[in-house]
Amino acid sequence: MTLTNLEHAQRPWTLPAAVAIAVGVTLVVCLPFAPGVAGAIGLVLAVAATGSLGLATWALLPQAMVVLVPALIPSPMFALTFAWELALVVLALGLALHGVRTRAAWTWRLGPIEALLLAFTAWAWFTAFWSPDLRFYLLGARRTLLGLVSLWVAYRLPRVAGRRWFDFGVIAAASALAVSAILHSLTSGLSGAQALLHRTEVTNLGWGTANYVATLLLLCAPSLLRLAMRAPRAERWLARGAFALVAAVQLIIASRAASILFLVGTLLQLLRATRRFRVWVVLGFVAVLTTLLVSPLGFGLVSRIGNLRDLGSMTIRIWYFREAWHRVLDNLPWGLGLFQGFSNPDRLQGIDPHNYWLLVGGDLGIPGLLLWAAVLVALVRAWWSTRTDEARREQAHTVLLTIALANVHTLVEPTFQGNHYQFLFFWIAGGTLAYAMAERPGGAERRVAGVVAAAPSPVAPPPPPAIAADRSER
Repeated sequence: MTLTNLEHAQRPWTLPAAVAIAVGVTLVVCLPFAPGVAGAIGLVLAVAATGSLGLATWALLPQAMVVLVPALIPSPMFALTFAWELALVVLALGLALHGVRTRAAWTWRLGPIEALLLAFTAWAWFTAFWSPDLRFYLLGARRTLLGLVSLWVAYRLPRVAGRRWFDFGVIAAASALAVSAILHSLTSGLSGAQALLHRTEVTNLGWGTANYVATLLLLCAPSLLRLAMRAPRAERWLARGAFALVAAVQLIIASRAASILFLVGTLLQLLRATRRFRVWVVLGFVAVLTTLLVSPLGFGLVSRIGNLRDLGSMTIRIWYFREAWHRVLDNLPWGLGLFQGFSNPDRLQGIDPHNYWLLVGGDLGIPGLLLWAAVLVALVRAWWSTRTDEARREQAHTVLLTIALANVHTLVEPTFQGNHYQFLFFWIAGGTLAYAMAERPGGAERRVAGVVAAAPSPVAPPPPPAIAADRSER
């Protein structure tokens, strides 16, 4: 298994191997079909290129998987499965095999957040005893298992790849989602007015309509903005491009809740990062926002905010909340069972209540609500403990803002109900936390050439110069 050979990832022949692949493939195209000596040379080059490709894959597969898993998030469903789910399973199996082979304690040892999420998942599964609809129960079991696996993998990413690869993955996820939404809107064949009337379908990627795509991009936005300001040069420029795409898609989709939270979150983050120039930041933000809103790009969002027909959806949501609250009260204390609200013959008639807390309360009762609240509290406390200096305080503020935006947004939209959201939330919040803990000075672990290993003493040794430079830029 490639993950058991992590030391290969930093060897100096990685770049020459990539060059050999490019040169070899180019020559292979030309020479194997030539007569005589040229054909023989072509065959030799083909063998050499294949060998170089194997070496490069052996060296880069762990890092490549960390980027590939989130980058595949826009992929369509095939046989009830998404490509990113399969990639996540492969990465999880690789991590598990690596941990078992090296007899590492982190393979089975769970942190407080993982233990609480495991308890939440176990309780959700336990409700099978009173869940009448097996189909919806299995859908819920798959979703909760996916969230648990996502957190388990994200917590262990520093053991297979450096922080830079994780950042590339977040950038790739946001860029792939935004580009997919833009391409879908361009190929819809609808005019501007028609697109506004059918906005939920203009950016429908098959597994989620406009609002859901906007919620996923909202999760990525704070991390992208931080990378755009603080990351090394390559990640910084890639993050800026990705953030611009996310901003454009938020205006195109014009999801009221996601777009407003995106703008508010961006302003708060900018004010936190530029405290000496807050007045100028506010003036510049207002000027840019005004320009965007009066442009054709912001027409949809302005129309959505002032349109009486669209504002009617807020009244409908209030009715959803009322009926979902009655469902919670009627099924105390244990709830209907995992995902059973969608098949329950009450007045909602299978409609999502557009509020995850009411959904959990109706399905999993008081135990489910307490366990889910405990997961979020543990996550916030873990992030709060990383605030040891200004750079780490800014990083903690970024992810805490992400958690806050996610929980505010889930009060009015179906967010955690979806597999994609479960994965991306725990990937970003848990993965970034894992790197923050691994990079913390004096911690129980240290980074060595992109791989986290147990430190021999309570005081971690100074990092190599390359890693120190990387930290300073963050």
